[in-house]
This record gives sequence, C-alpha cells and structure tokens, in this order.
Amino acid sequence: MREQVFVNRVVSSELSCKTQTAMRERVFANRVVSSELSCKTQTAMREQVFANRVLSSELSCKTQTAMREQVFANRVLSSELSCKTQTANERTKSVRERVREQSVKQ
Repeated sequence: MREQVFVNRVVSSELSCKTQTAMRERVFANRVVSSELSCKTQTAMREQVFANRVLSSELSCKTQTAMREQVFANRVLSSELSCKTQTANERTKSVRERVREQSVKQ
C-alpha cells in the first residue's frame, strides 16, 4: 500500500507539473497574442493620427490659401473703391472750381 501511495503521489505530481507547464505555456501564448494585437492596435492608431494630421494640414493649407485669396480680393476691391472715391472727389472738386470761376466771372 505504501508503494501504491508513493506511486500515486509521483503520478499526481507529474500530472500537476504537466498541467502547470501547460497552463504557463497557455498564459505565455495569450500574452504573445495580446502583445501582437496591442502592437497592431497601436500601429493602427499611430497611422490614424498621422492620417488625421496630414488631413488637418491639407485643410489648414487650403484654408490659409482661401484666406489669402480673400484678403487679396478684398485689397483689390478696396483699391477699386478707393480709386472710384478719388475720381468722384476729383470730379466734385472740379465742379466746385468751375462754379467758383463762374461766380467770380459774374
């Protein structure tokens, strides 16, 4: 009986050792898979962040270009209005001078 108990304990110990080894291997495999998924997720997130920055940069560039074009258009319009105002002022001045000349002649 003692021998049987000893054999049972040895067998039990071997089974326990194999079970523990299998569990450790499974935990390691899960960690590797988890690490790979984490790496892929992080890579995908970095790629998305980069894509967002590129898109943001392109939009910013287009916005800046549109703003510059608007500023230029406003300056041209302002210049045209200023020119028309000056022309109108010159005409008004010319009319006033003629009126003065006529009133002096009379």
